[in-house]
Amino acid sequence: MSTSHEKPHIVYVDANASSLTQFRSLGLLERLGSIGVLTVHNGTPESAADYVSMVGSAQVVIVGGTLPDEVLSSAPRLALVAYVGQGASNFINLRLAQDRGIHVANTPEYGNSAVAEHVIALLFSVARRTPQGDRHVRAGLWRPFPSGMEISGKTAGLIGYGGIGSHVAKLLGALGMKVLAWNRTPVIDEDSNVEFSSLPEIFERSDMVSLHLALNEQTHGFITGELLDRLRPGAMVINTARSELIEKFALEDRLEKGLLSAGLDVFGQEPPERNDRLLSLENVVLTPHQGYNTPQAFSAMATMVVENIENFLQGKDFHRTSL
Repeated sequence: MSTSHEKPHIVYVDANASSLTQFRSLGLLERLGSIGVLTVHNGTPESAADYVSMVGSAQVVIVGGTLPDEVLSSAPRLALVAYVGQGASNFINLRLAQDRGIHVANTPEYGNSAVAEHVIALLFSVARRTPQGDRHVRAGLWRPFPSGMEISGKTAGLIGYGGIGSHVAKLLGALGMKVLAWNRTPVIDEDSNVEFSSLPEIFERSDMVSLHLALNEQTHGFITGELLDRLRPGAMVINTARSELIEKFALEDRLEKGLLSAGLDVFGQEPPERNDRLLSLENVVLTPHQGYNTPQAFSAMATMVVENIENFLQGKDFHRTSL
């Protein structure tokens, strides 16, 4: 990797003013500078060629957005990509990285509380039509306005029961909802009143389904149109995980027919195209992938990025992303 006389070159390839402020306030830039030669590029590079040029012969790259395949294919000394976030598979070609012997680190569970609270925000926004009511009043209107739905006593289904899903379960239970859950691997949660069940049963019994799966080759398109059709009319789908977990256009088709409602913080393309079907629907609440975006969550995430790099360079365990 490097000799005792040579510090590894670390490049933050797409920093922005907000992230740099956080890194600096936490002393993280100094920590990186103490273990390597740090270069920071402010702003997203305009082309793959720019990325390649900026990375050069660096051994470590920090990236918060998409890292072009050209970097993975051509960077001669690249050994670690430290992703600023959790869903690295959406932005980095993990198979190519693996084939090239490049490790990819991420920051799991940094935003459990932040994302879980955003799930609740979307739930209330959809159930009580809060955004529509705001627009209604601003337009000088008052009555009539469609009634909302009380969530106490209703049933919520959680697809995925990791750090975020289990936190959501506690919040939903406190709100008086019955909570069902499904997880890819068995879970024992002795402190919870959650009922674990099969996917078909969860969709058939739930008034609201919230997605909390990691996106990978096994979960891409995992929520099919057939599963969505098992939901009772008017049920809600909340997605703060990844858009690609749902079969392409399956949710949009059912939303357009008025069969379901939804609260979405993630999209297939971010930001969505101006002609995206979702933008014209009144039975959907949309937010700009902001579930994780709190100062507390970003501080935890940024610290974990630096810890991943430190541990990797010292030959210790780090948060490794796999296919």
